[in-house]
Amino acid sequence: MSDAPPDSVQALRLVGTAHRLFERLRGAGMDKSGNREFLYPHYAALILLGFFNPAVQTLRGLQQASTLRSVQRRLGVGRVSLGSLSESVRVFDPALLVPLVEELLAGHGDRPGPGPRRTIPDTIPDALARRLVAADGTALRALPRIAAQGSQWKLHLHFRPLAGLPGSAVVADGLDERDALSRTVEAGCVYLADRGYERYALLNRIAAAGSDYVFRARDRPCAVRASRPVDEAGRAARVVSDDLVALSPGPSATRAEPLTHPVRRIVLAARAAGRVRSDRPAADTVVLLTSLLDVPADVVAAVYELRWSIELFFRFLKQMLGSHRLFSTRDAAAEIQIYCALIACLLLARVTGGRVTKDHWRMVMFYLQGWADDDELDAAIAKARQQLLSRTG
Repeated sequence: MSDAPPDSVQALRLVGTAHRLFERLRGAGMDKSGNREFLYPHYAALILLGFFNPAVQTLRGLQQASTLRSVQRRLGVGRVSLGSLSESVRVFDPALLVPLVEELLAGHGDRPGPGPRRTIPDTIPDALARRLVAADGTALRALPRIAAQGSQWKLHLHFRPLAGLPGSAVVADGLDERDALSRTVEAGCVYLADRGYERYALLNRIAAAGSDYVFRARDRPCAVRASRPVDEAGRAARVVSDDLVALSPGPSATRAEPLTHPVRRIVLAARAAGRVRSDRPAADTVVLLTSLLDVPADVVAAVYELRWSIELFFRFLKQMLGSHRLFSTRDAAAEIQIYCALIACLLLARVTGGRVTKDHWRMVMFYLQGWADDDELDAAIAKARQQLLSRTG
């Protein structure tokens, strides 16, 4: 990778910067004879290029792009056949992209991440805010003819609200979100999740790993072991009750694993109704389960609100990067596409100073399609950074 500083002109050329990263994978998937001409860096760079061009929605679109002289010059790739694109994912290991994502994350430091960041309330201590990890999954839409076969591809992601940065990711077909989180639990985190993640075995897994959680839960029967008074700050945060409880499994969970650690149950009054959902009745209360026993109830409520940061990041990932549609539903292809999307997010954050809007995204696309000159792209990036400094200064 180039040693040029992030503020240099070279750092503004996103696809070129990524291509230098991908060059480390040149020997991956090489056949014994060494005659393979279409290499991992070529495939990954084409996928990344597809994010920056709304006209490229399929493998055939990527193949057609590879026939263009400008693309060939930028990526160092020759004309590739549709068969080679399709066959490549059989030999290219998606896991090799993970160290590249981790390197970009590590090099990001304390700079803002690419995702929309919710304001961290002053009531949340910095030490607690640094531990927060929102977990959720989002469906990835395939082409209609493939989706009709019942594909249920999802991206299961961790997101750190304080930094605005994605973390570990799992891309799989038909994987339950609770199983996905159980696979990726780390020590020292506070996991935030919606009620779709409620499973006692998962809560035990998080506690055993040395982490904590704040999960929304269904209103299940429970035995109150100790009640805590709700102070003025709690009432202002809509806290109705704050109890240490012994939970009972739901009526369908006849073999549910019992909880092996103390659990706190905080009930909040629901906010005023917004958009009415036809698939889910409105609730008067929000029930939270947490292993944070010594954190004030109003702080726990504020912590849970930050779970929505991952929803905003998914919107960014899908609407701006076009990652709602998969180029291919093969396991490796789907994983490579998502890891490349995360790399694109981190590179955008690197050159814009953290704030990425549709205006910035469009300017990058204009540049890559030859509609904007170098100085116009530089001016747009400089303006984005100045706007960020004026908001945070």
